[in-house]
Amino acid sequence: MLLLVSAFVFGLLGSLHCLGMCAPILWALPQDHSKRWPWVTKKMIYNLGRIFTYALLGMFMGLVGESFALAGWQQYISIATGVMMLLFLILSKGHIPQTFQAQWMNKFFLFVKKKLSSFMKGNSHQTNFLLGFYNGLLPCGLVYLALMASISMGTVEGGALYMAVFGLGTFPMMLGAAWLGSRFKSLKQGIYQKWVPRFVFLVALLLITRGLNLGVPYLSPKLSSQDSITLCINPADS
Repeated sequence: MLLLVSAFVFGLLGSLHCLGMCAPILWALPQDHSKRWPWVTKKMIYNLGRIFTYALLGMFMGLVGESFALAGWQQYISIATGVMMLLFLILSKGHIPQTFQAQWMNKFFLFVKKKLSSFMKGNSHQTNFLLGFYNGLLPCGLVYLALMASISMGTVEGGALYMAVFGLGTFPMMLGAAWLGSRFKSLKQGIYQKWVPRFVFLVALLLITRGLNLGVPYLSPKLSSQDSITLCINPADS
């Protein structure tokens, strides 16, 4: 499915921003490269914690998408999501912020940061997973755009899968950052600022085209209201 491919590329390109927000957490943890497999295992568990959080958030967004699909509005929510992404690019002049400031969420983000600080003191499998879990809750412009796109999957399972694939796309960069340490800081952010907005533009066009119901296989399949209901009840049929 094109949407899932876009989710992976979304994460892969956008993971450059992780160097400024998520990677410092990894660099602050005890690093012992001499014990290769225990080190790799812990870093994978950390990233699984992030991906698990993304999948949970995707489930909630998928629930929203499924509600619209059951009402027969799946194609309209796809178009609306694409239009909102385009408006975001226009209003932000193509700049995707690495973080967001939301006054009403300040207490929650403060709670998340306190949890992160407490888990920084340990380096067990459990603390690495929880560190990744709470890291996935930090405010991130890229994650929010991916969540917006995940609504168009139209099912709870689809939303979770979209965000899990997005998380897998960020995995190579995060593992590389953990291995190379602060030397990764030298990687320029220009790639992120140049190519990610362009890719978001393509994803927005994909969502709009998908919602137009043009009858083009994979790109814009013909979908009736009854099909939308069927897909929600039995996603495997898709």
